[in-house]
Amino acid sequence: MTLSSLRIGNFFRVRSLYEEDEDCARRITEIRKTQVQADGKWVKTDHLIPVSITKQILLHAGFTQFSWITDAAVFECDYFKCTLDDNGVSLFCDNLKSLRPVKHLHELQNLYFDLTGGGTAYQF
Repeated sequence: MTLSSLRIGNFFRVRSLYEEDEDCARRITEIRKTQVQADGKWVKTDHLIPVSITKQILLHAGFTQFSWITDAAVFECDYFKCTLDDNGVSLFCDNLKSLRPVKHLHELQNLYFDLTGGGTAYQF
């Protein structure tokens, strides 16, 4: 994990000696050179595990799924539309211009942040 790909508010799983900790996504609250604070615990950046984007994450984040499209998983929120498949999420704007594909939750959070000028993200 590179430091430049991290932002405060990003969610990651944390590699731990305790297996049950890895199932819990933690929010980054502070970033330093080799460590981040995630939900009150300091963690080395090489212990961060990216969270893959799932249908449940998109729905929880405020996306809605098109029920009338049956040959693909298509979602939308505000001015974004996306498709979800095994490769991750392919995002489109209202003008159908394709944005770069993202596979992990923190990439989606960062892209949303960049496109909205630092606006508050959905409840990722």
